[in-house]
Amino acid sequence: MYEKKIPRRVDCGLHLFKELLNGKWKLMLIFYISAGFKRPGELQRKICTADRRVLANQLNELVSHGFVNKAIFDTKVPKVEYVLTDLGKSLLPIILELESWGENNRAALEKALL
Repeated sequence: MYEKKIPRRVDCGLHLFKELLNGKWKLMLIFYISAGFKRPGELQRKICTADRRVLANQLNELVSHGFVNKAIFDTKVPKVEYVLTDLGKSLLPIILELESWGENNRAALEKALL
């Protein structure tokens, strides 16, 4: 198992938030699961630029940290669905505010990308 060389900083809420939700797609996964996209294939189609393995890894991390529940259905073809926990749902106002901030500052942010 990989062990980080730099110790984790969790001495304040922002560091703790960053440690648990640091990942290119985690906030987007939470947003799309809340919007009704619950199956791995649906999430892959919504975030088409992400590698399937990266999404699977980040979904597993969200499950292990308690933001998302993974339901496995025992059918002929195994079926998996993801559902937000109460902890995951509590992030939605923050994610929506970040999305709104990004839209309100789109011109400056796009300029900064160049």
